[in-house]
Amino acid sequence: MDINKFIINRPTLYHLTNENNLPIILKHGRIYSTNSLIEMSSNLDYYPIKRQRRPNHITIDVNGDMISIRDQRPISEKALQKCLTNNWTCADFYEFLNNRVFTWPTLDRLHRHYERYKNENPIIIALDTALLFETNPNPLFSRLNSGATRANSYLGGVPPSRGKETFLPAHLYENTITSVAEVTFEHELRLPENIVVMNFDTGHKTRLSVK
Repeated sequence: MDINKFIINRPTLYHLTNENNLPIILKHGRIYSTNSLIEMSSNLDYYPIKRQRRPNHITIDVNGDMISIRDQRPISEKALQKCLTNNWTCADFYEFLNNRVFTWPTLDRLHRHYERYKNENPIIIALDTALLFETNPNPLFSRLNSGATRANSYLGGVPPSRGKETFLPAHLYENTITSVAEVTFEHELRLPENIVVMNFDTGHKTRLSVK
């Protein structure tokens, strides 16, 4: 996939998070993966979370900052066991997911994710794709919603396979731009100097400076 064509066709990437996380994101100028936050906390009690499915939202204390992390309820462990590659266990895949920061490349994709959490009034951060790739030069692309294990009738009722090849750099991603479901970043997502926070329902946008 031509990454420059992706930037032209997908000029904005969207990240959804709990509204309580926004001041912390602005303070650090970064969005951290779950595993990175756990390591930053230095609290060994959190470490099992890296390799476990989260049935509910959790809050972790990172040096006095209380950070909300979303659940992983769309993952059915029974279904996940049927579609893993690389001889992975479910725990391996959870750790793989928890190493990443996730963004959505279209409003349609964002809306599907947003609908699950809209009653919580989540924050949506809209990011300029070109600036984001300039700041974070190693984006990885996925053709599926990696955190949902929906059965696929074309695959005999088994979800699409997932493993090490779930997230690929642009030069190895052989599907179309329109097929990209997620754009992810390992460990952390460094933010440009300015971001836009938007309300999905009203369309209102607020430009904020990152410290």
